[in-house]
Amino acid sequence: MEYREFGQTGMHLSAVGLGGLLAHYWEGETGHPPAEEKRLIYLRAAELGINLFDMGYGDEVHIPTELKGAHGDRFFSLKVGAPIAQDLEDTVDRHLTNVQRDALDILRVHHCSYLKDEALRERIAALKQAGKVRALCLIRHFEKDQELYRQKGAEPVADADLVIYNYVCRHQEPGIEQAAATGKGVLVMKALGGQYLSWVHKNCTDWTTASVETLIQLSPLGESMRHEIDLVYSFSAGPWRELAHPGEDVAETGPAVSWVLRNKGVSSALVAVASVAELDSALACM
Repeated sequence: MEYREFGQTGMHLSAVGLGGLLAHYWEGETGHPPAEEKRLIYLRAAELGINLFDMGYGDEVHIPTELKGAHGDRFFSLKVGAPIAQDLEDTVDRHLTNVQRDALDILRVHHCSYLKDEALRERIAALKQAGKVRALCLIRHFEKDQELYRQKGAEPVADADLVIYNYVCRHQEPGIEQAAATGKGVLVMKALGGQYLSWVHKNCTDWTTASVETLIQLSPLGESMRHEIDLVYSFSAGPWRELAHPGEDVAETGPAVSWVLRNKGVSSALVAVASVAELDSALACM
């Protein structure tokens, strides 16, 4: 496993982090793995050298006891999205109790919510001052937040950003470059195109003729994602099959992860999986 500096936080993260298991890219097609499989995924990830574990999707209750506690070389990242400011500390405390820690390594908040909510900014600053949160990472999910990142890079007050970046969606490269120049960390989401479409469909669809309607028809999420279909299409649809080796009908996931990690401005790519076998396949590049 390769380890990379996380901006100026002093943390050294595994180049691949374990994403929230509920957000795996086969969601809706194979269902969620049983609790024991989730436990084995966490243990296998640690065995392979992963030291960054994502929380905030519900599956963090399955983190094995062996991985909890105060370990200086193990890091936990919590997604809270757009929280109510007065509830944030209780949310952080619940997760700290679960992982048996005194401090949360990375708190992830939507960029737009952070900018418009002064009370939220003040609460986060207080949590950092109290030592309950080590680093603030702003989520660049929505299109406006992505555009601001492309233009200006990271917010000066933040330690890092979580950005959409993969083989078919490279729009955030200017922001990643600026972040590296200013010493900011970069976490990557959707390295395998997100959970909206199966990996097989991503590879086997002719995206030169397919449209957003094709994606809606193929996805198990169907019409429920129409309100954000342009965004989903931008990081799901594209020439994934170019990553396949000769004779392969479907590329392995490892080369897609490897492609993301070629960008040295990336601190860690969060990859969600539904089985130990999927984890091994995604990390074959390492």
